[in-house]
Amino acid sequence: MIIAMPISKKPNTTVANASGALRRWVDGAVVYHIYPRSFQDSNGDGIGDIPGVIARLDYLQELGVSGIWLSPFYPSPQADFGYDVSDYCGVDSVYGTLADFKQLVTEAHARDIRIMIDLVPNHTSNEHPWFTTSSSSRDNPKADWYVWHDGIPSGDGRPAPPNNWRNVLTSTSAWEWNDARQQYYLHSFHRKQPDLNWDNPDVRAAIQGVIRFWLDLGVDGFRADAIYWLGKDPQLRNDMINPDYDPNTDPPYSELLHNNSYRHERVYDYLRDLSSVLEEPAYRESPRFMVLEAYPDSNDPTAEYLEFYNQLDSQVVAPFNFGGIILPWKAADWRNYLRCFYAELRHITIDGVACFAFGNHDQPRLASRISPSALRSCALLQLTLPGMTFVYYGEEIGMKNGRIPSEASQDPAAVASQLGTSSRDPARTPMQWSDKPHAGFSETGDAWLPIDSSYKHTNVAQQQGEFDSHLALYKQLCALRKSTPALQDGRLDVLDTPYDGLLLYRLGHAAGDYLAAINFSDQPIPIDLTTYGATRLAASTDPVAVKAADLARLSGGLAPHEAVLCAVDD
Repeated sequence: MIIAMPISKKPNTTVANASGALRRWVDGAVVYHIYPRSFQDSNGDGIGDIPGVIARLDYLQELGVSGIWLSPFYPSPQADFGYDVSDYCGVDSVYGTLADFKQLVTEAHARDIRIMIDLVPNHTSNEHPWFTTSSSSRDNPKADWYVWHDGIPSGDGRPAPPNNWRNVLTSTSAWEWNDARQQYYLHSFHRKQPDLNWDNPDVRAAIQGVIRFWLDLGVDGFRADAIYWLGKDPQLRNDMINPDYDPNTDPPYSELLHNNSYRHERVYDYLRDLSSVLEEPAYRESPRFMVLEAYPDSNDPTAEYLEFYNQLDSQVVAPFNFGGIILPWKAADWRNYLRCFYAELRHITIDGVACFAFGNHDQPRLASRISPSALRSCALLQLTLPGMTFVYYGEEIGMKNGRIPSEASQDPAAVASQLGTSSRDPARTPMQWSDKPHAGFSETGDAWLPIDSSYKHTNVAQQQGEFDSHLALYKQLCALRKSTPALQDGRLDVLDTPYDGLLLYRLGHAAGDYLAAINFSDQPIPIDLTTYGATRLAASTDPVAVKAADLARLSGGLAPHEAVLCAVDD
């Protein structure tokens, strides 16, 4: 049994950079995203847990990450694997105990690894005591803690739902009837995930209290889930029909524009309330941070991301940047995107932190989205973009989507696959630690999701001793990022070149400039990087070049899909 340990002194969260200014721990951080069910099973029940994470902290330290983000581990009926929270201030027994979590914080901090956790502010489980009370009558103390509304008389027995809003998971009505109240409640996701009423100040205060609870246990930050859904049209007007909807190619959810069911302008007021807790005197000595999940819903994702920096305090909060998930693997797209995003961010604030994610538990894995030949160059891009970068578990070894037989599906969205909703299960299969039975994930063969057969040749143990492995590249780049201020909070400027397939950007910093060159094409590019000031090869996706410190690469061009990072001397 694991005994609770006292919370250790927190690691330093600010250090002086070369110019003498203080830099937060999030500047340049590499945050490793762990889906707890799939990372490491410590007790043989086939489900990953917090003691399993503790057992792998040495691996994460060796990898060189700055922090860990844990997907939900709260008590939950598991209708949506923890995103249906029944107690915001506890640990589900399947993952361990609160004492286990305290030990994780202590041992992670001892290794200079920060802890971020998932915050689910939009909805709870329908088994949360708040909802149990709220749903019991129309006149109880929590009657308006959730979004309730009368139905529309239908002349056919039960009233019809109040409007046409749809839930994300199945694209059916987002309203569920409750007999006790003779009203509908709103569920933007699963019917067992009722939406909290963020117009109610008591609800906002309660979630602020949740944040303080975890901060007092030593948590360093939060990933706030589904934040656009906090803001809904107060008049509950219908969503508009999408005039561009194509039933042959688009999922049913896209039939509506969702202009009223989420992203109401009041969301920024609510987010200011949430993030203000991080600025309270009790937490200023050891700064904390919040990253927001907000997928762009327009043709101008940069403008959407930048609005968060405009509206909120960049010292403590920033949105995820999903360019690494949404953008095609094309040099022209990345040139335009990075040039615009970083230039506009500098214009808005000097404190803004870019928070790049190239994968997560809701999206197909990176190695399944781009070609194997491009995977190493993508790693160099991922780990040389200033700001925070998030590495989804298994990305460092090139894990692909697992193959899930229909009878083994677990994702509640998968039941709606016939409606065009894709299962998220393939991106959540257990971590592949070794080629031993059960991939080193568990001592039992009954893992909660099938372990993909690729574990026999794609696993940590196999790559540990190989200088040219994907894992070795991630370790090299993480170490370089940790020791190179230009990769942490440098100024990124995209440079023009005559080559369509080349992304070239300079990372400026008082401590020294660097130049990144990424060949997106399957053809060699005869560029002489010395003409751009390159003097030393710092990293290359060609392991032989790095091992031999091949300076000829600076003037000899780039091989197909090669990427390099060079020191620059003006």
